[in-house]
Order: sequence, then structure tokens, then C-alpha cells
Amino acid sequence: METSESKKRVGIVGGGEKSKSLLEIFHKCKGAEPVYVVDPDANAPAMTLAMRLGIKTLTKPEMAVKNFAADIILDASESAETADFLHKNRGTAQVISLNAALLFIAIIEENRNKANDQVFTDLSSVRQEIDRNTRDVSKTLHGIEKISNELEVLAINAGIQASRAGEFGKGFAVVAGEVKSTARVARDLAGDIDRVISEISSMSNRIEQSLKKVL
Repeated sequence: METSESKKRVGIVGGGEKSKSLLEIFHKCKGAEPVYVVDPDANAPAMTLAMRLGIKTLTKPEMAVKNFAADIILDASESAETADFLHKNRGTAQVISLNAALLFIAIIEENRNKANDQVFTDLSSVRQEIDRNTRDVSKTLHGIEKISNELEVLAINAGIQASRAGEFGKGFAVVAGEVKSTARVARDLAGDIDRVISEISSMSNRIEQSLKKVL
């Protein structure tokens, strides 16, 4: 779990649309904490968003650098004078241009999308394999159930015939009882397999939901 001490404190100088986009990204990022936004125009897009998010807004970079510590300062001012001031008064902070930050984030997003594509491909393959194996097991299960039913019918008929045979049918009745017992075990086994199939199907559905989230 990220603590406030482990987060990178980010200051943004410049309140345009690009700064607003970066502020939205850093506000959602677990490893970053936006601490201020600076722009002479209090109604600039990033300034308005910062006020809504409860992030400090200032009109002069001098006030920000003097009163608020930051690990990273994103310079979106597009002013050579402001850039020079920030580099001279940055303290221990790193000053990064807005374009460099946007490029870096674009690279991260591209790699994230590639990773998502790979995850999607892998999960799809696993799901297809699960579905294929489930179908095969289901076919086997139906075969076991059919044999179990046939054995039970056979055992019942054999028991009837053994009772009719009287003393001579006692041995046959024992065999019929064993056959019936085997049929019952087979039916229980089929029930266990059916439960496993249900669990596998549930797993397949969860994978499908995960795939939808990746997309």
C-alpha cells in the first residue's frame, strides 16, 4: 500500500488543457500526489480542476516554489523566463517540460496497451482450453450416467430373476446386489464430476468477465 511518504509530490506550472490532462492522470496515480497548480489565470482548465479536487492553486510560481515542497515540477508555462526561474529555484525537485512528460506517459500507455493485449490473448486461450476440456468431460459424464442407469436396471432385473430362482438364485442375487452397488457408486461419481464441471464453467465465466475489463 502506498503511503504519503512514498508518493512523488508533483507541482504543475501552467494551467492549460494539457496540464489538466496530466493533473487528471497524476490525481488517479497511486504513486503521485499533485500538490499545486500555478497559472496567472484562476479560470484556466487545470486551475479549475485543481480547485474542484482540493489541490492548492497559485498565481505565481515564486509562491509555489517557496511555500510547497515538490519532488517533480512539470513546466507547462511555455515561458523561457519561467523555465529559467524554476531551474534556478527548484531545490531538490526535478523540473520536467510538459512535452517530455506527455511523451513519457504516452510510452507508458502504449506499453500498457501491449500488456493488456497479451493478457487478453492469454486469457482467451485459457478460456478456450477450459471450454474444450469441459465439453470433453461432459461427454464422458453422460456416458458414465448412461452406463450407471443401465447397470441399475440390469441389477434390478437380475434381482427379480434371482428371487424367482429361489435357493438356486442366491448366488446370482449377491452378484446383482454388487452390480447395483457399483451403479450407485458410478452415479455418485457422476454427481461429483458434474459439480466439478459447474465450478470450471464458473471459472470460465469469471475469465470472460476479466476479458471484458481488459478491453
